[in-house]
Amino acid sequence: MNRKVVFSLWALCFWGLLASCKTPQAVPEPPLPPPLEPNPRAFLSFDTLEGRDIRHITLYFRLEAENPRSAPARMVAGDWQVLMNGRDAGPGAVLTLGQGEGEFSLAGASRKVPAIPVRLDLDLSHPVFAEPEGPGETRENRLSLTLNPEFIYGAAPPVKTRAEAEAVFPRIEAPVFTITAIAVQKAELINTRFKVSLRVDNPNSFPVELSSFNYKLYGSGRLWADGKETEVLLVPPKDSAETSLFLVMNFINMRRELLDQIIAMKQINYRFTGEALVSTGISYLPQFRTTFDRSGFSEVIE
Repeated sequence: MNRKVVFSLWALCFWGLLASCKTPQAVPEPPLPPPLEPNPRAFLSFDTLEGRDIRHITLYFRLEAENPRSAPARMVAGDWQVLMNGRDAGPGAVLTLGQGEGEFSLAGASRKVPAIPVRLDLDLSHPVFAEPEGPGETRENRLSLTLNPEFIYGAAPPVKTRAEAEAVFPRIEAPVFTITAIAVQKAELINTRFKVSLRVDNPNSFPVELSSFNYKLYGSGRLWADGKETEVLLVPPKDSAETSLFLVMNFINMRRELLDQIIAMKQINYRFTGEALVSTGISYLPQFRTTFDRSGFSEVIE
């Protein structure tokens, strides 16, 4: 083969190989998306509680919010749920956030804005708080409150959060009054003295003291006597105590035959009504007034 031709072939291969080894030009990478900003958060904590009476309790909480994003946000209350002893208690509860506002403003990059007061009013007379059937007794109330506030950033979908807190407090019940015996002590022309034996049952897990209670005693549908007691009666927890009331029945405006009928009775259909002041020693409701209206049969002892 011609030497010029061979040389030309070798030169062509060399330059071809050199071209194939050339470093390719770098392709620029697409820009990275901006980093996601952290989500806002909400924190709920229990503060204190107070009772107006044994049926109306108010619990106070504090709601704090955190908006770490650079943009300002609007926080709306969202929905909420309250459980009492594991059961939905919403129908018997009223929630108030702040002064009743439905919306709160949060600046950008804010950490733990000032706490928003949360008030929860419970009406324990509502049927939702009735005791469930079955064995066992609840002597303390365990309440759980869950809030679901939402953070709104402009036209973007709201960011939903969750905050919850729990409160445990003693359950307070009214004592139960029962007449165990009525004795005719002394029958006079005008007045007749009675001794009424009274049992007071304390269903609570703590002692209670009774003082300053007013009462009226009815026998067979007729008012026999009324009175007021001011001596303190201490009733142990989940126990009972007994006391005696001394009443005077006035016959001035009644027929004399009525006394003979009372003395002749072996049992009396009575009604015992009144109001008592009860001391509990419990901080959220140290005292309360309770009314009672008891009816039944009691033996009459002369």
